[in-house]
Amino acid sequence: MASKAEIRAELRELYGNVLSQNQVRQYLGKGTRQTIAWLQDVPFTCEGRKKNYLAIDIARKYYEQQQTAV
Repeated sequence: MASKAEIRAELRELYGNVLSQNQVRQYLGKGTRQTIAWLQDVPFTCEGRKKNYLAIDIARKYYEQQQTAV
């Protein structure tokens, strides 16, 4: 099981510090609708119609889900 810092480092290495919804979808390996549902409670910023997510927020949620999946 990866730590939150390791997940964040991997995301930053692959995509940089800010990820688009499509990049999150690629990382998670989910479909578009599943990704939208997964991102519902993750904070984002808007650039026009595009939503941007911070790698640290994605890493936090991914890590928390790893912890609860026992």
